[in-house]
Amino acid sequence: MKALLTTSLSFCLAAPLFAQEGGKEPAKPAPAAAEKAEAPKKLQLGQRLNGETTLLDIDGKPQNAHDLLGTITVVNFYSIKCPIQAAWDTRLALIQKDFEGQGVVFLHIDSNATEIGEAPPKVEGDAKPYANIRDHLKAKDLPFRVFVDHGNKIADVFEAKTTPHVYVFGKDGRLVYKGLVDDDQKDRNADNRQNHLRDVLGKLTKGEKVEPFATKEEGCSIKRTKAAPAGADKGDERGGKKDGE
Repeated sequence: MKALLTTSLSFCLAAPLFAQEGGKEPAKPAPAAAEKAEAPKKLQLGQRLNGETTLLDIDGKPQNAHDLLGTITVVNFYSIKCPIQAAWDTRLALIQKDFEGQGVVFLHIDSNATEIGEAPPKVEGDAKPYANIRDHLKAKDLPFRVFVDHGNKIADVFEAKTTPHVYVFGKDGRLVYKGLVDDDQKDRNADNRQNHLRDVLGKLTKGEKVEPFATKEEGCSIKRTKAAPAGADKGDERGGKKDGE
């Protein structure tokens, strides 16, 4: 899977650099509109992510996207404050437990400025950052490896709107599913619910083909650090909900 890049979880776009040859007239400044860096392309079903990217987890450990090529990968946009995410935490943990042994990788990304801050925190001595996330995972005994997305760069490329918002990539790095964990957010219909994530992973781990598809996301809106792209943070209109709903 080609991937996810941040500098302290910022998505870096490479722009061409043009060296001037000695003795030649300097190039004229480009029009103002052209000076703006091209926005990252949005991830679509059936596509791979562009760019060489690296995620940093809350311990500062990197996850290079290229290392995930040939691996089924689940990316979930995560929150420690969202009650809707909390309702799925136990089921997500069970799915992770069941499929990690089959080689599936799970990445949980916190893009909420209200939880991770707008910039990486400064720490002194042996102190570790993101104590709030650490305490939350420990209190709920959750096995999630959480990455941080300062500036929402990864969330914007994915067009992630809610927590949770799940994305599944096949071994070829292509996005085959995005949306809900299942269609039973309040865990009231275990015998008859549609287990979207579990079913997709079951097919992929057996080598079966999965035609790319999506379900309507449902959760708390991701709290971005800046004005979001049109429609990107309108949870009430796109299936997301505000915290506490």
